Amino acid sequence: MSSDTAPDRRFRRFLSARFSAQMAAQMQVTAVAWQIYDLTGDPIALGLVGLAQFATAIPLMPFAGQLADRIERRRILIACYAVFAATMAALIAAPHLAGPWLIYAIVAVFGAARVFEAPAANALLPNLVPLGAIKRAVALFSSANKTATIAGPALGGFLYALGPEAVYGTALLLLAFAVVCMIEIGPTGTPAGEAGSDSPSPWGGLVFIGRQRMILAAMSLDLVAVVFAAAAGLLPVFAKDILEVGPWGLGLLRSAPAAGGLLLGLMLARRPIERHAGPILLAMIAIYGLATIAFGLSTSFPLSLALLAVMGAADQVSVVIRNSLLQILTPDALRGRVSAAYNLFTNMSNQMGIFEAGIAAAWFGPVAAVVAGGTIAFATAASWAVLFPSLRRLDRL
Repeated sequence: MSSDTAPDRRFRRFLSARFSAQMAAQMQVTAVAWQIYDLTGDPIALGLVGLAQFATAIPLMPFAGQLADRIERRRILIACYAVFAATMAALIAAPHLAGPWLIYAIVAVFGAARVFEAPAANALLPNLVPLGAIKRAVALFSSANKTATIAGPALGGFLYALGPEAVYGTALLLLAFAVVCMIEIGPTGTPAGEAGSDSPSPWGGLVFIGRQRMILAAMSLDLVAVVFAAAAGLLPVFAKDILEVGPWGLGLLRSAPAAGGLLLGLMLARRPIERHAGPILLAMIAIYGLATIAFGLSTSFPLSLALLAVMGAADQVSVVIRNSLLQILTPDALRGRVSAAYNLFTNMSNQMGIFEAGIAAAWFGPVAAVVAGGTIAFATAASWAVLFPSLRRLDRL
């Protein structure tokens, strides 16, 4: 990946596009969450934001993966970023037209586009770098996402003082830049498609994961932790009612996990995990659970920021281990469908976690909901160490 090679140039364009799109998405998440909670004052309304996006994931996931295995993945990303931009434009007008329910509908469209975007992006990455550089590329890719997750909410919270239209308008410009970067990459070729695949159906990714016990263990571990320890879904409640820091504080709270994740991501890009990958993964989920419990009990804004940073750092290590396993063990003919299934297990399960957190907070209160979720995540790490001994014994990636 020297600086003067074509693959490196294309990889940099890809990172720039992904960074800009993620920035826009994080700004939108921050603005929509505050806007909805400000309009309704109801944590269940926050949960419905997650449900609106997750509801599109299950029916579309297999087809999104199959599409990424059949046509040029770069073209899929260009189309997805264009749809993202259209939803930003719609959000500018939504509150003036029909209020919260139109916002939910627009967010659902955005979520549908993300279903197609994530597998195409994950599957395109190995086409832009040599296989020997994949661990470093995964770490840089993940670090770019984390950086966007730091800057996006912070910028969104700052701009929200000018009104939600300022947030969505800026996000629209970032998405236009992402489209330009993807166009500049140039053709990347048609994927290997069905050739050599013994599972040509849209569900081939799930079939492959079911056969790969190591991947299944890592992904299901993350699924349980993300769904039940989704403190991020309740950050507007903590920012407004518990910590009393307003929209700017919400932006910082949303940025804190990514700040911790970025620090670890940069360290892993320089010094990748070479040994004891399985025990490290289990330990990171346990730490994530403990930090979630502490965050739920905190009434100090600086302490809450620090705990969220710890959660982000632990999550970043687990992301790098899972992604490296996925990229190394998956054949190119199945990368799109496996990435789509991975996205369902991880990224889209975030939305299901937001819904679960909103319901739990409405029933038991936000503090009890977050503490219970962290406890479940910690217990899951301990249970998976017993249920999946192959994961516990995993050494080298």
